[in-house]
Amino acid sequence: MYANGKENASGKKPALRRRFQEGSWRCRNGVWSCKYREYVDRADGTQKTFDRGKSFPGLSERAAKAAMQPILNTVNAANKAEAQLVVSPASRTLNDIVGDYRKLVVPHRKPRGVETTESHLRAHIIPELGQVSLTQLDVRRVQEFVNKISPGRSGKMVENIVLTLTGIIRHASKWDKEVQPINVSDLTMPPKEKAKPQFLSGQEIKTLIKASRGVLRTILIVLALTGMRINEVLGLRVEDVDFENKVIHVTKSAYNGKLGTPKSVASAADIPLSAVLAKELRKHLKSKHFRENPLGVLFANRRLRPYSDNKLREKHLRPLLKSLDMKAVGFHAIRHGVASELINSGTPITAVRDQMRHSDVRVTLGIYGHVIGNTQRKAVEGLSRFIGA
Repeated sequence: MYANGKENASGKKPALRRRFQEGSWRCRNGVWSCKYREYVDRADGTQKTFDRGKSFPGLSERAAKAAMQPILNTVNAANKAEAQLVVSPASRTLNDIVGDYRKLVVPHRKPRGVETTESHLRAHIIPELGQVSLTQLDVRRVQEFVNKISPGRSGKMVENIVLTLTGIIRHASKWDKEVQPINVSDLTMPPKEKAKPQFLSGQEIKTLIKASRGVLRTILIVLALTGMRINEVLGLRVEDVDFENKVIHVTKSAYNGKLGTPKSVASAADIPLSAVLAKELRKHLKSKHFRENPLGVLFANRRLRPYSDNKLREKHLRPLLKSLDMKAVGFHAIRHGVASELINSGTPITAVRDQMRHSDVRVTLGIYGHVIGNTQRKAVEGLSRFIGA
């Protein structure tokens, strides 16, 4: 067996594995301690491993690590071959940590976030910084990157690109001590202009539904009567619609034909099922547009997978909008329109928050603060009467 140094089939003794020791640190009751391994050679050519530990009462983390370093140096002195495998940070580049990020972090991210990250990497980050060594990847270098990509782009877009970069660096700093995290707050960013969300009015949504046909019509009705996100609608399963209790359980989100979790924790919630929507969904389940499928989703394409929101938008929604001489918007404009109509009708902002499933009412106000509801208009009219104008 290789672990104990015995000969293999070729008659040669393989090299003994000795991990380069950096120490495993922990702090308990204010005392820092370090665990490490020591390898001792035996006369028969095998090795014995000892688990060691040392505590540093009264020392700060920095002081404890400084005191521990000579011990680790001594342990690693007998492990020169393994230590030589440590790559100098000067020879590692951003491309290296991007590769680590793709292997260690990307599998746990949502598909849409991964798509955005890859777009930023491909178009901006890799071409400009991919070959930059880790020793040169500091605040100054990233600031130069910000300055280069800013012309011709909105402040929000630049911020999103930089957040992708700093997020990758932050993740890498957790497993590579040579990588220093960089915060956006350390950078001078271009100003951001808060753009008003695109939305369709209640009348425009009504016109759009009236002109639509088939499965698109049912999807538009669900969007209009719930304010759900398009990916949540496409991820709805038959079991998520509780006709008896008049509730829709928002638990899934569809993207690229696969089911995942909704946008946030707050997004996974129950919302009311109106009588009108219940009637439309029952009709859909009995129609030729409903296809039985392995995932049990309400809206399945010919491949029995959830519809792609991008394809629905480009192949069905946009052509329909164009035929009606309406502005070219996405499905999210309906969600914004629903929220605006609720606010205009005097619905309490907390109820709008619950229907939109925002994590905090401040999110709702931040998005729809430009909408002046009827309650506020009536209040202003009351002020006019108050002064006798």
